[in-house]
Amino acid sequence: MISADVVVPSGQNSSIAVRSAGPADHATIREIVSSAYRQYRRELTPKAYAHYLADLLDLDRHSHHGHLVVAEADGRVLGSGAFYPDSSVQGLGWPPGWAGGRALAVHPAARGRGVASALLKTSERLARNHGAPVFAFHTAAFMSAAIGLYEKFGYSRAPEFDVDLNAHYGAAGAPPAVAIAYCRHLIARPYRHWRATR
Repeated sequence: MISADVVVPSGQNSSIAVRSAGPADHATIREIVSSAYRQYRRELTPKAYAHYLADLLDLDRHSHHGHLVVAEADGRVLGSGAFYPDSSVQGLGWPPGWAGGRALAVHPAARGRGVASALLKTSERLARNHGAPVFAFHTAAFMSAAIGLYEKFGYSRAPEFDVDLNAHYGAAGAPPAVAIAYCRHLIARPYRHWRATR
């Protein structure tokens, strides 16, 4: 289990605490994810968006392969995410042994309070605790605020792991909607060296 020992000061005289989530949190997580991703429904074909959202909301699968976490402030859950000790099980092309994240979501009413930063820092800590050499995840090319956050935190692009969401979710022939890959190296072994020697 994940200890609830990550507290990150927010910008509104409150603190964000990140803790492990359980089945009692699932309804709240689903509401947050649905609300957070609703603004992107026109970026994918209707079929692909339906499959994408169903994938994000499959909390049983996420918790089976990893850990669900939630971020709270003032007794309210404001955001959530899934941490995977081994991202290769996601089926998105990540190398075995890399840790990763999925379905990072912040309720629209809680944006700008440091919730995503707290969830990201917790995921990095978990990845280090698991001994993963890299923490990696996808975000969509149309999620400009998320991209800005990841680049501000020093994440590097890994374009060889980009995925076309429309194609991945069965909308063959639709214009590409790219999930772009980012990663952070957690140990000294250079990423390019890993690629050259695998």
